[in-house]
Amino acid sequence: MTRKEFLNKLEDALQLDYELSEDTLLENIEEYDSLGLLSITTLYSVLFDIYVQGKTLLECKSVADLIDLIPIDKLED
Repeated sequence: MTRKEFLNKLEDALQLDYELSEDTLLENIEEYDSLGLLSITTLYSVLFDIYVQGKTLLECKSVADLIDLIPIDKLED
């Protein structure tokens, strides 16, 4: 999966009607709430077969930080 494809999946998971960039700060995404965290946890599980704890997601500051959680062998550049 490419970074752009992940961004699109993340936008869908959060039900956003605008595009994200890697520079987007998570604090500026209204939908990045408890339901959003659950959706993102599910996204990682389905797409990458990994479990990311809510605590780990809360430590992320930007979309780029979320991308950094993806195992390198599952991400294309």
